[in-house]
Amino acid sequence: MRRFRFSHLGLVAALAVTASASAAAAAAVPASAATTTYTITDLGSLGGGVTGATAINASGEVTGHSTLTQSGGVFHAFLWSNGKMTDLGTLGGPDSNGRAINDSGEVVGSAEDSGEISHGALWTGNKATARAVGGTVANGINDSGQIVNGITEVTVGPVGARTALPIPPGFIICEAAGINNNGQVLGNCEVNDVVNDWQGTVWTNGTPTVLPTLGGSLATSTTALPLAKAINNNGEVVGTAVTSTGALDGFSFSNGKITDLGPNFSPAAINDNGVIVGGPFIDSNGTLQNLNNLIPAGSGYQIQSATGINDNGQIVANAIDTATGQQHALLLTPN
Repeated sequence: MRRFRFSHLGLVAALAVTASASAAAAAAVPASAATTTYTITDLGSLGGGVTGATAINASGEVTGHSTLTQSGGVFHAFLWSNGKMTDLGTLGGPDSNGRAINDSGEVVGSAEDSGEISHGALWTGNKATARAVGGTVANGINDSGQIVNGITEVTVGPVGARTALPIPPGFIICEAAGINNNGQVLGNCEVNDVVNDWQGTVWTNGTPTVLPTLGGSLATSTTALPLAKAINNNGEVVGTAVTSTGALDGFSFSNGKITDLGPNFSPAAINDNGVIVGGPFIDSNGTLQNLNNLIPAGSGYQIQSATGINDNGQIVANAIDTATGQQHALLLTPN
């Protein structure tokens, strides 16, 4: 079966591919006259110069992965807090990756053991604990410490006490994407392994609700895989879906209604104020803007992929250092 998981080595490349696909559209989106602008903080690296950020919490702490040496190849999960990047280590193997962070600073993701088998992992402080069986990954954690794991199924909780969530009728497999503070779990479920057609699904109190589509399916499209990517504490979901014409558009889903956000926007995160980020874009109240127009001119960075936003409006994004060509992780703080 085909899966839509990313390897720790593939994440930086995947972000760059996503960004390049929308680069032309990004340049075409002007900033409005009265708009929020941002200061930039470069999060640095663990020694290798390349960093990919994936998530941010309410206090501006960030996680992701970073190279240890200039030659690259080995990535470790990190926690960036108060101007300092901490190496979170592994489960005894070479690589790890932070995927989500809660307001207590607990990080989940994946880490390899001494046999180079990847496990879902939880970091409390800088200590890694395996939270799921080999080959899986922890994709989300809420402020109550509930963790969602899942490569072949969506489960909530630690090894030995995990609860498997039901697969909706007509689907063959589901994979977790995140969990909010109300315990609602977001995932994607596959209809048919032949066409690899996935639909976003939300579990509320263990009951799945399959999200509506934008009128199409992967069978009618040759574009990238459509996925629900993020859920906020109000139950609003964002992601990408195929339209009736076979295009891949961004969407938001709230109160039973799906809204088409257009073909040039691939949402990655949404805060509780309904502000959405993804690629080089931010969408606030239906106004789509290019973040590159909202940072200081001549900064030396070209934002490619915004991956998280908190309720204070702080954004974590991955950008190219135009002088070196390396990917850096940036914290964007509203002025």
